[in-house]
Amino acid sequence: MTTLHRLRSAGATPVLCFFYLLLAASAAYAAAPGNAATADRVTMNDISSGEMLFRTEQAGEYAPAVNLGTDVQMQISGMVAAVTVRQQFKNDSSDWMHGVYAFPLPETAAVNGMRIEVGERVIVGQIREKQQARKEFAAAKKAGKKAALVEQKRPNLFTSSVANIPPGETITVTLTYLEKAVFDKGRFSLRFPMTITPRYIPGTPLATSDTINSISEHGWAVGTDEVPDAAEITPFLEPRLPAPGHPVNPITLAVDLNPGLPLADVSSAYHAVSVKREADRYAVKFTDAEVSMDRDFELTWTPVESQIPQAALFTEVHEGERYGLLMVVPPVQAPSQVMSRELIFVVDRSGSMSGESIRQARGAVLAALGQLQPQDSFNVIQFDDSAQALFRSARPASDPWLSQAREFVSSIESGGGTEMRKAIELALNPLSENPRDTLRQVVFITDGAVGNEAALLKLISERLGASRLFTVGIGSAPNSYFMRKAAEHGRGRFTYIGKVDEVQEKMTELFSSLQQPALKDIGLDWAGKGAESYPTPVPDLYAGQPLVVTARFANIDTRVQAAGRTAAGQWQQNFAVGSGKQSAGIAALWARDKIAHLENDIVLQGETDELRAGILQLALAHQLMSRYTSFLAVEQKPSRPTGDDPATANVRNARPNGQGPQPFAYPQTGIGVIGSMLYGLLAMAGWLVLLLYKSLRHARLRNVFRSRA
Repeated sequence: MTTLHRLRSAGATPVLCFFYLLLAASAAYAAAPGNAATADRVTMNDISSGEMLFRTEQAGEYAPAVNLGTDVQMQISGMVAAVTVRQQFKNDSSDWMHGVYAFPLPETAAVNGMRIEVGERVIVGQIREKQQARKEFAAAKKAGKKAALVEQKRPNLFTSSVANIPPGETITVTLTYLEKAVFDKGRFSLRFPMTITPRYIPGTPLATSDTINSISEHGWAVGTDEVPDAAEITPFLEPRLPAPGHPVNPITLAVDLNPGLPLADVSSAYHAVSVKREADRYAVKFTDAEVSMDRDFELTWTPVESQIPQAALFTEVHEGERYGLLMVVPPVQAPSQVMSRELIFVVDRSGSMSGESIRQARGAVLAALGQLQPQDSFNVIQFDDSAQALFRSARPASDPWLSQAREFVSSIESGGGTEMRKAIELALNPLSENPRDTLRQVVFITDGAVGNEAALLKLISERLGASRLFTVGIGSAPNSYFMRKAAEHGRGRFTYIGKVDEVQEKMTELFSSLQQPALKDIGLDWAGKGAESYPTPVPDLYAGQPLVVTARFANIDTRVQAAGRTAAGQWQQNFAVGSGKQSAGIAALWARDKIAHLENDIVLQGETDELRAGILQLALAHQLMSRYTSFLAVEQKPSRPTGDDPATANVRNARPNGQGPQPFAYPQTGIGVIGSMLYGLLAMAGWLVLLLYKSLRHARLRNVFRSRA
């Protein structure tokens, strides 16, 4: 069933699944002595946050290593966070080993440092062009030198390879990054991802020997024409669930918060924390000594009402150039008139939404339906392998349409793949003409667990038209990179709901934003020469959202005028760069924002030599990880004795908290290749019966609701 789910997630038809099962089983049978997989042997990408694999004597097989835990230290000053992530592993074997390690980080992080400690040796990483780094790492590994290579697979997913680890030694992998705190609705927040929701892989499986090998050598998915690197972004889950005193992938965390203004509250919605105030600083840590890495951590701090900032400017001089981080909170304005809206609610009901996530999704839509106004119209779309709309076109927000919608939403259950393209095409294709003064808003409720992010972002940009796309992230570990970028390309905003009891509050906040932008047509006029700011163009802002930009400017006398339109008319505010508060890390954050801007151009235009050169130049100049650069650390002298053949170990990714079982993402068991094939064929027969049942059930539901429409 594991292989079947991999192929099904890759978009294979039932017949193709059957032949791939036979082909994969035959290839594995011929290649694996003894025809059996062991329960403690896994594959290269059976990894996520805090996972180390040690290679064994069998090609493509790895044995588990001991994860000694993860420690995170956050230093937050004003709006800038400097984060250190430290993970320790121990080689308990009597052999030299090579290791592979994977981890999630925030998609907005500027990763700017890495080092490896093996025993008393400290190897500091240097940024390199990616292909050059791979060549140097391979040479160092072959020469018996201790070395480490850290690469970006997605903006929020990284992998690390460690070579020539001595027996009995402890390995410490340390990464540092910078990030901007988020300010919204009068409060600051910072997120730290801890685990990875399995991504859906669309497309046709690539029929090559590398594809077949990827079934046993990499993650749970095979590469496809839409996601060729599927195996590298689909780490396995740990079947075990956390138990009291026995966390899965344990983590400790400490935060030193220096907000720069009095606070009314410091809290974490998803973890129990203790908060100790020391003068103007706050020390935060988990209430328990350590917790499982099975859900994202979010820290929130709220200024006292009289101290909520209306503007803030931070500056840094880096290598002779001046950089700034500007935050402006637009004034709150009552809408000049109540506009009619067409709201399209899109609900992800795929397999990754099982458990707590689908309950949150249903609750979010039901809460939204309850906030519709008489002048509004609406429709509901659900999707998994296919997408279906409740009504042929949007219906008035009144009975009996609302009653039908509530019944429809309450019946939604999870299952199937995440064919998000079909849902986006349906949602962004208006089925009826709207009056010119009607706002068309699409609310997309999903965990974002897809592997073809770039293709979907391009589709959103191409199909958006006059619509606006608002994303609602569901579950304990959503793909926030895709969710945030989808809202950016859709000129909307991203909202995260991490648990059921947040649904009403978060949807109420979202609906207050949906009325109309608080500030639009925003422009920045830099009086100084050579000023360059990001994001560009500046997106519309919604109620409670601030304007946040990073900039590089030529001199201290630079002044900037921010202007835009509110419901009450024109708004503007002036700032002098020289008056900003000094803060380290602004230059790196500006470079990260510019890289993100160039990556948006890649999504829309495709990869070009010019865009690649631009990103590479920035990343090398500011020592940042990117799609074209990697961190490499190599010791000067060989340490592994000549002639030794390094063996190799794994701790798997914790299942996202509240998510139902995802059998395809669990590591293979010890039933053998032929046993796996026969079990897969039996499972496929059951899957076909279930698919037929689902199709008939969906057809009945559609007929019922469409007959009422």
